[in-house]
Amino acid sequence: MALLKEKKYHQALEMFSEAKNLNEDKAEIHLGMAICFMELGELVEAKNICKKMLLEDIGHYFTVLQIYLTILIQLREYHEVQSTIEAVLEENHLPAESAEHFYKLLEFSRKMTQNDVDIFEDEGVEDQQTLYIEDVLENTTKQLAYIQSLKDRNVIKHFSSLKILLENPKSHPMVKSMILHLMIENEIEKEVTVYKFGESITVIPAKLEDISDLPFTKKVLTKLDDILGNENPTLYEAVKELWIRHLYVLYPLLPQPTDANLWAAALHIVGYEMHGITIDQNEVQEMYNQSFPTLQEACKKIYQIEEISYMQI
Repeated sequence: MALLKEKKYHQALEMFSEAKNLNEDKAEIHLGMAICFMELGELVEAKNICKKMLLEDIGHYFTVLQIYLTILIQLREYHEVQSTIEAVLEENHLPAESAEHFYKLLEFSRKMTQNDVDIFEDEGVEDQQTLYIEDVLENTTKQLAYIQSLKDRNVIKHFSSLKILLENPKSHPMVKSMILHLMIENEIEKEVTVYKFGESITVIPAKLEDISDLPFTKKVLTKLDDILGNENPTLYEAVKELWIRHLYVLYPLLPQPTDANLWAAALHIVGYEMHGITIDQNEVQEMYNQSFPTLQEACKKIYQIEEISYMQI
């Protein structure tokens, strides 16, 4: 667990595997291995471990479930996301505070599995693109399908259309983040203006930093790791995913105010609540030196952005 905390995933995985071979069947070992595989990009291995834990009731069920669903989304296995959540709902064992989160995720996965939008080819004339984009602006599912269709295409040919989507208030914030990352991958050096949450910002995609490398991202995670990481390492890993997802929706904007202690405290509370675990909020306030109204507002913003992250408008 110490190696996992230090982000030495290869070494941690070796020791977890050794412990497992000694017939140790503790939940921490299974989940530790899953997290290591996930961080190392071995998503299928991580998925299989989490699935086994859920089927055999190993560890805290909703913590494992959240990590499992995160992995499935990264793998774009939306059918599995849908069937898993539907099975959980049938059992009717959802904590009340987690129910809305899972219903939103279920709706998102259903949208993705029903997505059958036809996309025009690169050879299409500019007028065709313009007409298509006008239609896309009215439909979030089509926006998502359009962006996903460009992953193996020449993005520069679609620059004008993507620019329209970035500037238009009707485009979904998640779609705008996806466009920016697509442009970053393709090293686009042209200026673009991004309109999000009532703000406009002009950026050059090729010069943008990765979300995980932003100083503010690291500062919040360091503070959270110092407290939550020592208190509950596996929950910390799940909350870290929540924080990265939160920043992804806002990108390239940052949460306001940029107080690392505030957002670490809010993530601490939301992480426990979303996984159905009771927590003393007064104690968290004291640990992070935050006032109750400010902390409550930050928690509210995290829940709002979490909804948006699953393509809720």
